Amino acid sequence: MILDRLYNPAHGELVYHYCRPEAFLEIIRNRSIWLSSSYSLNDTTERSWGYSMFINAAKTLQREIGDEFTKKILPPIMASRLGSIIMIGCFSLDPELLSQWRAYGDESRGFAIGFSMELMRVPAKPLRIMYNEGAQMNEIIGNLRHIYKVEKANGFKYSDEFGGHLFNLGLDLCAYKHPTFKEEKEIRLAHVCGIDLKSKKIVPTGARSPDGKRLSEPLKTQFRASRGVLVPYVNLDYCRDSTACPIKEIVLGPQNENSELNVEVFLNTTGMSGIGVRRFIAP
Repeated sequence: MILDRLYNPAHGELVYHYCRPEAFLEIIRNRSIWLSSSYSLNDTTERSWGYSMFINAAKTLQREIGDEFTKKILPPIMASRLGSIIMIGCFSLDPELLSQWRAYGDESRGFAIGFSMELMRVPAKPLRIMYNEGAQMNEIIGNLRHIYKVEKANGFKYSDEFGGHLFNLGLDLCAYKHPTFKEEKEIRLAHVCGIDLKSKKIVPTGARSPDGKRLSEPLKTQFRASRGVLVPYVNLDYCRDSTACPIKEIVLGPQNENSELNVEVFLNTTGMSGIGVRRFIAP
């Protein structure tokens, strides 16, 4: 696991999910949010970018410590890449990005839903995305050096614990993205499903905390169509085990034709009162 990628929100900090009006309606009405497979997201380098950064880091480390260790770390990383599908929910720390309104907010006619991650009780790992290539390399190399030192102290047994640690590190590589996406300031929720390459089926696995505590039973994988493409997703109840609603603010896009009052009436009538509503005024 790459501990530095875990998102620990500052008190009162919100993250925003840009969405179309139809998605906004479902998110509020059903008290749930969809996490979609990483390979169906707009970034075509999802997962492959983080993996390529890992390979570069391993090659750099190989010149320092030799071949044996670097050969041992590759199989668990490959297993995590080929044996899993990561379901992703995308959020931004900034609710006023015109590029995000245009790409995800129905050409600015949609909504940005402000969530408090402090109150989110969902079976998914919150990750802060890193965009700087040099920082990505340094972080991966630092993690691998730590694993090497621990393994050396244990006599290079390459146990199941060693493999499991690297497998989880491989999953966390989805927290690295290409520098061109840095404007997004993305925080993401990641839920892992398995994939059986022989039967070509997605295998629900549920979720566990870093200390191994079970957070949820296996979640059913569903499918939706997006621009003609079949997209696997899981449905997460964001009010699960929580006495307080994690939604704290709704931002209307600059071309959203709803009045603030109309949105407030909808929220209050559906039992979600006390949520702030405002409009983003584009310069």
